[in-house]
Amino acid sequence: MNTLLRIDSSLRTENSYSRTLGNYFIQQWILHNPNGNILERDVNQQLIPHITQQTIDAFFSENPDKKSIHLSDELIDELYQSDEILITCPMYNYGIPSSLKAYFDTVIRTKKTFTGNTSLKGLLENKKAYIISSMGGIALDPHHRNPLENHLTFLLNHVGITDIYYFPLNGTVIDEVSNTEKIALQQSKILKQFNQ
Repeated sequence: MNTLLRIDSSLRTENSYSRTLGNYFIQQWILHNPNGNILERDVNQQLIPHITQQTIDAFFSENPDKKSIHLSDELIDELYQSDEILITCPMYNYGIPSSLKAYFDTVIRTKKTFTGNTSLKGLLENKKAYIISSMGGIALDPHHRNPLENHLTFLLNHVGITDIYYFPLNGTVIDEVSNTEKIALQQSKILKQFNQ
């Protein structure tokens, strides 16, 4: 039985491009995994605090304060339970949402999701990840990764996830008329992904 972890990060709960395409992805995933399990983590509805000095000290301690690492342990456990990870991510001020950054700061943890100092090895191997990104004011060449995809790819690679698929919606404010076409294009790519 496959398990999918869905991570949403849009501030919008309605009329969100990334959430809407994420919902479509989930519909298709369920059709292809009727006995599958879905874990949901909405980092804007379930706010993750920014890490502190106390958190960092606990990450590197041989006998960490359990209270300081409880949330980190919970989030990391979700990642280990999952075979696939779906991240829906809008662009805010040319970067990923701060809530999603706080999530990765909490799960990128030595001896838990990666090992090594200079030669790093991610520990979350043999997992697939899917990135649905949306950017309002930047319309990029669809054959090149957008800044959100580049950032998330680096973070996922750091913890050992290298099998990554991308479904971008770029320039949604620049050319709103064609947004329906953009969504339809990414929906067709999602279908193709599941029918391989």
